[in-house]
Amino acid sequence: MAATDELLLKLSNLDALPGQEAQVQQALQKMIQEAATKDTFGNLYFGDLGTKKKKIALYAHMDEVGFFVQRMTEEGFVYFYPVGSWWGHVVLGQQVRATCRKNGAVLEGIVGTLPKTNHKMTEIVPISEMYIDFGVRSRAELEEAGLQIGDMILPNTQAKKSFNQKKIMGKALDNRVACTVIAQVKNQVETKNIEVIGVGTVQEEAGTRGSKVAAAQVNADINIVIDVANGKDTPKAAEYPNRIQGAGPGLVLSDKTALGNIQLLDYCKSIAEKNHIPWQYDLLGGGGTDAGSVQLFAGKPTLVFCVPVRYCHSWNSIVEISDVEATIQLLSKVIHSFDEGGIDLEQF
Repeated sequence: MAATDELLLKLSNLDALPGQEAQVQQALQKMIQEAATKDTFGNLYFGDLGTKKKKIALYAHMDEVGFFVQRMTEEGFVYFYPVGSWWGHVVLGQQVRATCRKNGAVLEGIVGTLPKTNHKMTEIVPISEMYIDFGVRSRAELEEAGLQIGDMILPNTQAKKSFNQKKIMGKALDNRVACTVIAQVKNQVETKNIEVIGVGTVQEEAGTRGSKVAAAQVNADINIVIDVANGKDTPKAAEYPNRIQGAGPGLVLSDKTALGNIQLLDYCKSIAEKNHIPWQYDLLGGGGTDAGSVQLFAGKPTLVFCVPVRYCHSWNSIVEISDVEATIQLLSKVIHSFDEGGIDLEQF
């Protein structure tokens, strides 16, 4: 069985813009030792959707923030459109790779750094004014290589471990961390009385779209959405440091799209404490998750597990491996508890 860090390193290196998640879809189907079904929207389901047993669903989105080709100049410079939230300061001068959907070719380039006279040093350059230099002399050269409007563009990085081997640095940890968690839980946890459905959703970064379709397909009795958010334990990140790396997953009271079921949160909290698994309270005041779509489908108990990740939505993020492992361990214990004691919705 593959180690957690190995799976995460592999998944981080894959490219999956919202609506173009094929690389991650294919990888998860190889990693998870159970046949998957895919709906017409692109969501993946690992488990028996038609079972008569009670169902607990684990959700993770497969896509990542990125860009696509918007237009190409006759001189061969490429202007690009962001999908998901980006801060201009982290984009200028970075290496990118574009995947040509026409032939699968991968073209490497650099986001051009603009002359200082174009903008004040204190300003954030709008992404709409940035361009990518692929080292060509004409649009025709790009088109001959296979590039066309709409092709995905993502950070050109390679995931790696920190020098102390305790953390992983790479792109797309939002939300390949959660994909890794689901893969490990599905491969490691066996149940007799309940069905665990692993759900890989698409287009979360473009408005939590895939989960709106997936929630109706699964119709689970308990929903747990796994996601990440910026750690607040770095200098000047917050007045009150929270979402601390090394302190385990956050049990989320609320995000911008959903309120966590407080009884389910307390249930997971008690299991964590009983088994000496690190955990922390969390509150996602700045963003939403797939929980909003899932919770509002049928109103079933829903909770978000949030893994602290530093520097989300940038070229390189950092996650502590022990937090990923603690999330896997806690979810496994919660599932075993439901399997042994049954799912009584009245308790939630």
